[in-house]
Amino acid sequence: MTKFILEGQIQEVTVKDGYKLKYIHVETPAGNNYIIKLAKPLRKIFASVLIPGLGVKVTGERTVYRKTGEEELKALKIVPDFSKNATTPCQNHSVGLVETLSSQLKEQKLSETKHSCSKSPQEITGTNSKCAAKKAQILVCQKSDCQKRGAGKVCKALSEVLSDRGLQDHVTIKKTGCLKKCKAGPNLVIMPNKARYSRISSSEVPDVIEKHFSLEA
Repeated sequence: MTKFILEGQIQEVTVKDGYKLKYIHVETPAGNNYIIKLAKPLRKIFASVLIPGLGVKVTGERTVYRKTGEEELKALKIVPDFSKNATTPCQNHSVGLVETLSSQLKEQKLSETKHSCSKSPQEITGTNSKCAAKKAQILVCQKSDCQKRGAGKVCKALSEVLSDRGLQDHVTIKKTGCLKKCKAGPNLVIMPNKARYSRISSSEVPDVIEKHFSLEA
């Protein structure tokens, strides 16, 4: 086991169970690509920060397994570089990443994507639920199959609808890796209630936002 330090740009993120950040794929300026596993504390801290296009400096441990010769890189520290904007269809929300990171770094023991919502018995069933949580998220798959089916347009529509309804400071759009329903794209997941939508179109976005989010006085 040895230590490593590398700098580069995130090309892709890998999530587990549709929302748990587990790996980042980083390309260095020299063109080398690395798949880096995140230590559990980092997964919580950077859950809504690490997106494709973001520059990062990663410090961690490199393990080589003797039997197979395979190596594993595990990140123990990540320093994002916000001087270069990440390339994402959801650029209206890139400014919020800095604020999100500052808040999360102050709370090292954040619970995974859990936000406080007032729920009625009807809402607990998962139907007609509305959440006014300030840090709610909409996860949008950006893998090739979903992109071909219009994920970019869906993400743009989400950004526009949230802005029109004054929800841009309450809901974050997060660009993710595969959500495991490639043939049913585009796919998105509403957090924290984990409502999943497949074959979603941009025209359906206003109804989805109305169903799940509302501003309270």
